[in-house]
Amino acid sequence: SEEFSRVSRLLKAVQRFKAPVFDAEGAYRRLQDGIVHSNTRRTRSLYERMVPVLKVAAVILLVLSVGYFAFDRFYGGEGSAVWIFEQGSVYLPDSSYVTLNADSRIRYADRSWNRERKVELQGEAFFSVKEGAQFRVRTPQGVVTVLGTEFSVTDRENYFQVTCYSGSVEVSAGNSPVVLRPNLAFRIVDGREETHTTAEKEGPGWLRGESNFRSVPFGFVIRELERQYRVTVETGEVDLEQLFTGSFSHDDLETALEAVTVPANLRYEVNENKIVIAVVGN
Repeated sequence: SEEFSRVSRLLKAVQRFKAPVFDAEGAYRRLQDGIVHSNTRRTRSLYERMVPVLKVAAVILLVLSVGYFAFDRFYGGEGSAVWIFEQGSVYLPDSSYVTLNADSRIRYADRSWNRERKVELQGEAFFSVKEGAQFRVRTPQGVVTVLGTEFSVTDRENYFQVTCYSGSVEVSAGNSPVVLRPNLAFRIVDGREETHTTAEKEGPGWLRGESNFRSVPFGFVIRELERQYRVTVETGEVDLEQLFTGSFSHDDLETALEAVTVPANLRYEVNENKIVIAVVGN
């Protein structure tokens, strides 16, 4: 993942640091000059035992200082935190919580949270926000602003959608800001904007182990199938722009493939973690 590569670079950089050169003989001479001759033997013995400890302490202090500085710079300088989940929930500092779908991540600055409730999202998530100051979700394709509500955000390749389940949500994306009330959704698919009502009144289906789609390009459905089951799908000459309305479950691959291929008049073959989908008759 992108975070893994960044952390790897950080670890490699830290490994290049070395302990500062320690002039043991010079330090010993300075110590010897300042002590009483009668205590020389005892002090020398103590010094010889302490030198290795001091060297180790210096190295640890240096590495921790560099690591803290790099981490602080890397994550925005305000104690930012990053989580990556296959699917799971994260509680924010004000007890608002976020549930992430597969292959999704969030980032926020906990030190400045009381001044600004702001989350950066990549992927898909459901938010339950406590009432309070303005709460903002920033994604690569748009910004969602609320006060206290429940909503979901999807930001995938060429696909952006915000669905409001309670309260109200302002979406800044596309041509102009849009305010959503409960059971309304706004989305941009391949540059096309649309506002519609949603049948999912209790939250997105993936919270209950099911991915639901409404008139979305078939290619998006296939990518979501790959994310949920960690498989690779080859589609060959299948039309990935055809629109698909339907759903598939997250607990049985064969059932999911049937749900996706049969309505589109397609067939499939499963070979371990590789799946081939083709037009019937080819």
